[in-house]
Amino acid sequence: MSEKYQLIACIGLRKEKSSEIVTVPVYIKLSDSDESAVSEQKEELMHKVSEALMQRYERQIAEIINNKKQGEKANE
Repeated sequence: MSEKYQLIACIGLRKEKSSEIVTVPVYIKLSDSDESAVSEQKEELMHKVSEALMQRYERQIAEIINNKKQGEKANE
């Protein structure tokens, strides 16, 4: 029995003060690998996890942008 994984997100990671970005894929392991189709319950779970990741990183990006704007205003 082979294991199956579903890609749900890719996260870009960058070291502070570096322009190099590493993309890290995020997978969910599908336990019923003998099924050809993903069940509705699993599909819903994958969507919820993806949505949670997106919301977290949207907030983080918004904070970075706000901090950058505040820093630019302070330098003026």
